[in-house]
Amino acid sequence: MEQLKELASLAGLQDSYVHANGHTEHIALPVQQAILGAMGFDLSSEQRVAEHIQQLRHSRWQELLAPVTVCTAGEQLTVRLQLPASSASSHWRWQITLENDEQLQGELVLQPKDIVAEYPLESDKILAFDLNIAAELVTGYHHLQLSDGKQHLQQQLIVSPARCFQLHDSAILHKTMGPAIQLYAVRSAQNWGMGDFADLKNMVAPLAAQGNDFIGLNPLHALYPLLPQDCSPYSPNSRLWLNTLYVALHQTPEFQACTSAQQLVASASFQQQLTACRAAPDVDYPAVANLKAQVTPLLFQHFQQFELAKNSSRAKAFQQFVQEGGASLHQMALFKVLQGTLFWQDHSMAAWQQFPAEYQNPHNPAVQQFAEQHADQINQQLYLQWLAQQQLAEVKAECRKQGMAIGLYCDVAVGTSRSSAESWAAPEDFLLDLSVGAPPDIMAPKGQNWGLLAYNPVTLRQKAYRPFIELIRANMRNAGALRLDHVMALLRLWCCPLGADATQGAYISMPAQALFAILALESQRNHCVVIGEDLGTVPVEISELMQRYQVLSYRVFMLEQKPGSYQYRDQTYPPLALATVTTHDMPTLIGFWREHDLALRHRLDLFPSPAVADNLHQLRLNEKQLMQQQLGLTAENTSALIRACHLYTAATPAQLFAYQLEDLVQLETPVNIPGTSTEYPNWRRKLPENIEAILAHQDVQLLVSEIKQARSQ
Repeated sequence: MEQLKELASLAGLQDSYVHANGHTEHIALPVQQAILGAMGFDLSSEQRVAEHIQQLRHSRWQELLAPVTVCTAGEQLTVRLQLPASSASSHWRWQITLENDEQLQGELVLQPKDIVAEYPLESDKILAFDLNIAAELVTGYHHLQLSDGKQHLQQQLIVSPARCFQLHDSAILHKTMGPAIQLYAVRSAQNWGMGDFADLKNMVAPLAAQGNDFIGLNPLHALYPLLPQDCSPYSPNSRLWLNTLYVALHQTPEFQACTSAQQLVASASFQQQLTACRAAPDVDYPAVANLKAQVTPLLFQHFQQFELAKNSSRAKAFQQFVQEGGASLHQMALFKVLQGTLFWQDHSMAAWQQFPAEYQNPHNPAVQQFAEQHADQINQQLYLQWLAQQQLAEVKAECRKQGMAIGLYCDVAVGTSRSSAESWAAPEDFLLDLSVGAPPDIMAPKGQNWGLLAYNPVTLRQKAYRPFIELIRANMRNAGALRLDHVMALLRLWCCPLGADATQGAYISMPAQALFAILALESQRNHCVVIGEDLGTVPVEISELMQRYQVLSYRVFMLEQKPGSYQYRDQTYPPLALATVTTHDMPTLIGFWREHDLALRHRLDLFPSPAVADNLHQLRLNEKQLMQQQLGLTAENTSALIRACHLYTAATPAQLFAYQLEDLVQLETPVNIPGTSTEYPNWRRKLPENIEAILAHQDVQLLVSEIKQARSQ
């Protein structure tokens, strides 16, 4: 048992955690064994366990120079150098190549007094030196080289600012506000059955005119165009690229010039399908995808004939986009076509782990042969991605034009799907045999298993955190604010073996200091405010890191129904926060008040026991009584309820305030129920009216105006 404890500790597996209720939960030994096995450790004998322990102990000491050092600008640059005692050299030259190709260099002489640690290794021992390099480094990604004339070592240097970007850095001093919108849920007279980027652009001017400084969005990550029923924005195909179902095909230059596409859309059959898609109460993803799949080839053929063939300026822009997207973009497009092709041949092959062996590795010659045979389809996916990026960039530009202080407030999912293009392209980046989730808490008493992949912290460090850098950079490209779903993932992730329920999990540690530093660097470079979704079981370390790096906390009114929350309102909703009444993972305000969510949980068997259900019903009664007392609610007046909750939360010191359009139009059903997949139609429910009509409602405009006034206090 002691050996297993040591192995778990060395592997970053935590053997206990503090439950949301405040007590310490210890992870059972069989659970730890199952997770260690899923991490690739052979536990079949004490000897194998001992070998793993020795390997993990030795691994860091066997590095002469770590792959990466992360430091803060203005502080002393200290680099750890580890040398075998038998061959240690005393004279070293260092050279740092900055991002702008400027070079700094100098010399170091190592002496016995500089040894900071020793480690016995077989017949030799390792001597560790902390090199203090006299170089004033600006923030950025730099390259260090060390040489003693015989050995040539290199390392990535990441120099971060002290904190993330804040609005006051751009002289924006007022408290901001904006709606949080599920883009797919938007109805309009123009879209094809789900909200698109044209709808988003059309919202900007009226929302800006009402005093909104941002539009909050669900994750826009690439999903599965040939498997459109897999529609959760939090279970993405790739978090580096966009969901091309959001492309407004009718707003493209190709559609305006392509007679055949216009004729198809105008045909009676297409219009009948289009009318049905628009009228559906929920988004019919397969039907919407079918409509767009009919038109896209015509537009791409037109683009090939009239742009690519003539090497026009538009063609050059596309080619530059593809070149800059590099391997990541091409592999994502290739994967979409490969997955769709194989799935329609055999429905058991939705996940790449079930692909024929020759297609499971993107570098296999068979994959290259497939790419050559399906080049036109792959290029069509690249074309769609280019359109998506163009249209979203146009929305960003419109936000600036209309004077929004923030613009788009985007969201990044905590992980990627196990069967995603991300994991197919770089399986070594992820813990493939573990599934990310959350332990039991008040929102999900049975815990949550999201079926997502966690980064492999070992590989992440070996790659100098490049996967995380690319993830953050891609999602800040068009954002003025970025929400990190489940920000605790930067410190630790609750992981369960495949097939196990969420209670059979434990936390795996992540390199939080480095990840927060990178977050600050990309935040400053992109002038992007960062919000960390810190709900659920939140360790003290995360709160401290968020404070240090000025990552905004995520404060939800409906989760703060405790007497002290009202008594100490300014501490409950501090300036360094985004405040909101409710979220996409919670009931709407009316659903909460009428307890529809509890009834749904009963129906879906989401309570682990009757006692838990009874406790939650009693808690809800207490919460409603507190709201009535504190907000002066005297009767079941839903309009008064919505107004009081929003104005109270809007008046807090929180720097950002987001309101859900669903609450303003008094919807009762939730958009998503955590802990469910097929049991409830998550991520499908539409808004009840066209967005133009909703924004023009007198009641909506009045409440938004009152929210604006409350934010000015």
